[in-house]
Amino acid sequence: FAPATSTTLPPADDCARVAARAEVSHPGATQVVVVRTVAATDTTAALQVAERTAAGWVCGPSLAAMVGRAGVRPLVERRSGDGTTPAGVFALGTMTAWDGQVFSFFGNKPDPGVSAGSYRAVREGDCFGATPNHPDYGHLVQRSRAQCPGPDDEYLPSFPTAYEHAALIGANMEPNVSGDAPGEPPYAAAIFLHRFSYDAAGRPKPTAGCVSLAHDDLVAVLTALRADVLFAIGDNNWL
Repeated sequence: FAPATSTTLPPADDCARVAARAEVSHPGATQVVVVRTVAATDTTAALQVAERTAAGWVCGPSLAAMVGRAGVRPLVERRSGDGTTPAGVFALGTMTAWDGQVFSFFGNKPDPGVSAGSYRAVREGDCFGATPNHPDYGHLVQRSRAQCPGPDDEYLPSFPTAYEHAALIGANMEPNVSGDAPGEPPYAAAIFLHRFSYDAAGRPKPTAGCVSLAHDDLVAVLTALRADVLFAIGDNNWL
């Protein structure tokens, strides 16, 4: 994908349409985080939290978000390192850390008050493996900083700002991770909802494959999530 140049965001009223479609494939859904770009190559996105009500789907305010530096791409078509954010409908991820803690949220700062799942305080040794076809791929393992060396592996204590708080997006997530054994396609690893990173001019930067928000928006979304939340991600024509 070529770098995106568009900063146009999709119409806010399309959010309810996307949430209703997600409900068709996931009957009983009551909350959907809708992340939409205009074109598949765009790096800017609109994020809205949709709630199922007696009157139908109602969407919250449109928040400015960033996605992958190469845009969005359906999960089964993407590969780790291609710079796209996985497109599709995903549950909130759940992971078992190297010390046995089961969590859906993590951060280098204290829990902001999430209620949809357990929050893991990042600690020394937390390495998120993202080297394709390696046993660590897609898992939170214990490694020293020097032992978490792959170009896409992430030593979580090294990201105090971007990973001040984060949620796991369940794209190629435990218990069935494709890419942690030889020959398996490495669709995605370390796909999170986290805080913006900024360039030297103070502008939000595209991600390596995650979805990011400004600090206040991130905290508001994370604390509003419920355990059965879905993430619907993609360009406006594909969703």
